[in-house]
Amino acid sequence: MTEKEQQLKESKDLHPLVTIGLLTAGTQIGSAVIQRMGRHPFLLFAMGAAAGGYVYKNRKEIIEEAQHLAKQSKKILSIQTDSE
Repeated sequence: MTEKEQQLKESKDLHPLVTIGLLTAGTQIGSAVIQRMGRHPFLLFAMGAAAGGYVYKNRKEIIEEAQHLAKQSKKILSIQTDSE
């Protein structure tokens, strides 16, 4: 198993609430960075181009992770409705 596959497996083993917390923190940090870079349009354009390149390169993994998170969220919701 390669190092990348090992990291992917470990990230999928995180509790869904930990994953959501990490996504929330990343969103807040990203929002602050974008607001500051909005004052410099060229840097904002360069950041958008870099993000687009990253997403295009890793689109299969991103879709796979999104589907995995959707399944986990359905599990959480079904557990909560069962306990009520």
